[in-house]
Amino acid sequence: MTGTIAEVRSLAVVGLGRSGRAAALLARRELPGAAVVVIDQKDEDELGSAPAELRSAGADLLLGSAAVLPEGVELVVKSPGVPNASPIVAAALARGVTIWSEVEFAARFLSNRWIAITGTNGKTTTTELAGQILRDAGRPVEVAGNVGRALANLPGRIDSEAVVVAELSSFQLEHIERFRPDVAVLLNLTEDHIDRHGSYESYAGAKLRVFENQTPGDLALVNLDDPGTMAAVAAGLPGRARRGGFALSDAASGGHGDGGGGTVSPPLGGETVPPLAGVHGDMLWLQTGAGRQELCPVDALALKGQHNVANSLAAAAAAAALGVATPDIAATLQSFPGVVHRLQVVGVVDGVTWVNDSKATNVDAALKALTAYSGPVHMILGGSLKGASFDPLAAATEGRVKEAILIGAAAGPLRAAFERRRAAVGERATAFVELADLEAAVAHAAAVALPGDVVLLSPACASFDHYRNFEHRGEHFAELVQHLAERRPS
Repeated sequence: MTGTIAEVRSLAVVGLGRSGRAAALLARRELPGAAVVVIDQKDEDELGSAPAELRSAGADLLLGSAAVLPEGVELVVKSPGVPNASPIVAAALARGVTIWSEVEFAARFLSNRWIAITGTNGKTTTTELAGQILRDAGRPVEVAGNVGRALANLPGRIDSEAVVVAELSSFQLEHIERFRPDVAVLLNLTEDHIDRHGSYESYAGAKLRVFENQTPGDLALVNLDDPGTMAAVAAGLPGRARRGGFALSDAASGGHGDGGGGTVSPPLGGETVPPLAGVHGDMLWLQTGAGRQELCPVDALALKGQHNVANSLAAAAAAAALGVATPDIAATLQSFPGVVHRLQVVGVVDGVTWVNDSKATNVDAALKALTAYSGPVHMILGGSLKGASFDPLAAATEGRVKEAILIGAAAGPLRAAFERRRAAVGERATAFVELADLEAAVAHAAAVALPGDVVLLSPACASFDHYRNFEHRGEHFAELVQHLAERRPS
């Protein structure tokens, strides 16, 4: 595409999900002279009210068997759910048509400051927490992106002074061009979405694009404890932002005391990263212009689990970079209740605690969930496959999980991983049972769990074998637990 966004005369939005719908409406509103066509391989009867809404706004639709890229299109705005292997995207690439993600398109119409949060796990919690810190401090803020609200819904509808706190997935970042956040946060990097990206390197490369357009006045904030993130630092992060880190360990966070506390050099050489937030003893701290300041004790955090200490440090450092005072940050860290579908207690029935962690859609997220509980756990695993090995998870459950309950399309590969572990370590291996679906898993857990036990839905898999998304899966789990409570004798 040549020229500016205002000069676009023909635009195609590919994918009629939440982001695509918002992008098409934004295009019709902000580019009144442009022809806007919306393309989706689903038939109209599968798309609800969206087609009628878009036609009334003046967009053309090519759906189902008619879903082809028209000639003359200058720009394609791709919804995050549409893979690069899509015939429409392939046609655009073959023709040399510019492809933008929805975040790139939306950002062209926004002059706001941005905190962009990405990584394999913890994005939603950290995004919502950073937004709440700003909100509690009296700052105008809009939380959007992969967290649920489409970024293309924001232009023309938000305060120009509001900070946009955006959760961004690899799918949203793989087609940016000029998107430049004031603060970009990389929480961690582990294997995920290999089915979509083809390799870990391609997946990680998409994540790292969040830094590529940053300038020296911006902040690139990274996890100093995470091997994947530090490997990326060692190779050299893209962009020209100043670097900063957060860490749970004293060694990674530069020790303790007043002042700067040193820097961290990655094991392979490359850049050094000054620590901006960390933990010393049991106290969270934050590096500010006034020196190192204490936030709160680890035990005072509202969010539980070691991974949530890291998420809290990341949110704190990001908010501080935009001028939020340390006491305001500390107050929110001690009151933030967490997010739905992430280590959410949905009920206590006959002394058994039921926890909805449906957002744990990969192995690393499920591993992190295990750090939140020290009591006996019945862990429900399974769903649709994403390409990662389950062997590390099978090993990590030992001594923590009473029984693994395996369900869904991934039950076979999960069973194979637990069987390999049993062959290797014998009786130390975690017991497991394979069942048909989530309803059967809940019924089984209710029959075998004892008072004081935890039933943890932390699937380590996507949900698409049985559910629309992880929210749908988590909602079903909560409903099943509610039914258990309702059936208790009064």
